[in-house]
Amino acid sequence: MFGFFGPKAKYSTFSWWENFMSGHINIGKRITIYGENAMHWAINIRTKKYGVICFTLPVRTFGKYWGCHIYFSPNGTPWASTYYKSIWKENNYKEEVRAKIRKANFGHNFDTDHNRAKLRALNGKFDSLVIYDFEVEKYSKANAN
Repeated sequence: MFGFFGPKAKYSTFSWWENFMSGHINIGKRITIYGENAMHWAINIRTKKYGVICFTLPVRTFGKYWGCHIYFSPNGTPWASTYYKSIWKENNYKEEVRAKIRKANFGHNFDTDHNRAKLRALNGKFDSLVIYDFEVEKYSKANAN
């Protein structure tokens, strides 16, 4: 919770501002606003159709900008997202492609616990969208035979 909404743990390594704004606040059962923490000033909205719609705000967190993005995820994490769009951050095209592939395989708001092994395999399969020389050689040899 934010410092002024209730009891708050104080961390000696954080500044006053970090201690004050590092929690979250719930508005009803479906909306959560996160402060300066691992969620990087985010707003989560829970829906039945898309799971959690999460978007980060374009605000400095931990001394730098982390980008601004929106994603739909069944469990509120980018690694399970089925829609992902980002601005201000490089190389997020990979995550956008992965989200489209996850949506094609699982649909929106799928059960991440039941599909955990499949999801991890799918995410590991597309960890890089760069073509490497050894891959070109491998497939060139396969087509030559």
